[in-house]
Amino acid sequence: MSGLEESLGEGYQQIIMGMVIFIIGAAWGGMSAGSGMTAEDVYWPAVVMLAGAMITLLGVSFGTEHEDDTTDDLQNAVNELSAMVKSLIGGSDDSDSNEEE
Repeated sequence: MSGLEESLGEGYQQIIMGMVIFIIGAAWGGMSAGSGMTAEDVYWPAVVMLAGAMITLLGVSFGTEHEDDTTDDLQNAVNELSAMVKSLIGGSDDSDSNEEE
């Protein structure tokens, strides 16, 4: 298992568990599928598959120590937009004070 840890990072157990859960959900859904299939027949298998996929993605995203695998893009975008809004508000406050003089 140390080879998996080296290639996948510290979250390798979470990745494996998520893949197993996803495969179980897919098998369950495959067995439930048939000619008279309704949405209710595959609802819970789909939920299990989605849970497995989310666990796997979280293991990939947060379990590694590689710089490229981190998921801070959203936080960086929020910080950048906040800075832009602050500069716009700050810029409009300066122009308002100049107009009043």
